[in-house]
Amino acid sequence: MNILVNALGIVDSGGVTVLEKLLIELLKSDSKHYIVCTNTNYLTPLIVKFNKSNKFIFKITSQKGFFNRFLYENYSFRSLIIKNNIDLVYNFTGTVQFTYACPQLVKVQNLLFFSKRLDSIYWRQRQYLSWFKQVLLKRLVLSQMLRNAKYIEVQSAHVEKSLSDFINLENKTVFIKSDIDVSCKKFKQPKSYKTSEKINFLYIVGPHFKFIHKNFIDFTNSMLALMSQDVNFEINITLSKEQLINSDFWDNELNKVTNFIGYVDNKDEIVDLFQDNTILISTSIVETIGLHVVEGIQNGVIVIVPHENYAISVYGERVMRYVLFDNDSLLASIEKVIGTNESYSDHILSLQHDLKMSEKGKIHNIMDIFKEILNV
Repeated sequence: MNILVNALGIVDSGGVTVLEKLLIELLKSDSKHYIVCTNTNYLTPLIVKFNKSNKFIFKITSQKGFFNRFLYENYSFRSLIIKNNIDLVYNFTGTVQFTYACPQLVKVQNLLFFSKRLDSIYWRQRQYLSWFKQVLLKRLVLSQMLRNAKYIEVQSAHVEKSLSDFINLENKTVFIKSDIDVSCKKFKQPKSYKTSEKINFLYIVGPHFKFIHKNFIDFTNSMLALMSQDVNFEINITLSKEQLINSDFWDNELNKVTNFIGYVDNKDEIVDLFQDNTILISTSIVETIGLHVVEGIQNGVIVIVPHENYAISVYGERVMRYVLFDNDSLLASIEKVIGTNESYSDHILSLQHDLKMSEKGKIHNIMDIFKEILNV
């Protein structure tokens, strides 16, 4: 098979992590793969790593902006498909081409444009113009694309449910594929917790932290509340000081207890962030899987996430949760952990078990989907 992988929409580390897992799966196949992507700081190490294999041909473009990308995919892809006898186009980041006859599989791994819950938050905060620009315009285009698609791939059942609120899926074939490595080597023993000592709060977020769906303010408010209580803690955050000090979502009083790590692209450095006494907090209103939380569970630390359907669907019923936009609720969840010296090993092990079970029934190799579509 000759497969064209359209990876133009990858803009952050989460997308790179999922793409790397895909390339590892493809590396084991007999197919030839043409990867179309942009050469960003996130992607460069991955391109260098896999460019050595004769199974991959990377086509690097400088396409920027949603509508420029739309034109590029619908016209420039045509010559790639014809010239390389492409059997299937794998649209890895949510778009679909209208003008090609060969089969297409579209992967939906971004729910920003298909979430009634997020819509309600924009409207409740009276962010009408932001909603129009950040959500509605892209929804109109992407919805039409997905209506034109026959094969759709999602990462979790809750993603399929969200899509069905906007698109009729009855005439589609929807594949639920795991993008989480649940092999034993990925799961570490639970970290130890001595809450009488310094607590490490870990907040993993990219440069899009200002967007409403990341709900950054919940984290800031909870940290300020802890500071007023003289709790012994420090913050590790994957943003630079320059990104935060001029932000309306940050309080510079927190600078003295914060390690500004910036973007981390080295896997060993990421693992080092999951230390003893670490609590990972996620405040996202919507996620498809939330890889940062998954990595926290895999690395044996306590995670606190919003009390939302996606969190229960992906991380299980036993994950610690708080009510979005409720400072007292998040603070109570934190205080529940730091207010006792009990071991959380059983809790963390149960989350690891639940994560493995939720991924068990999903498709684990993309080639199985390709073969089903092409009937080979």
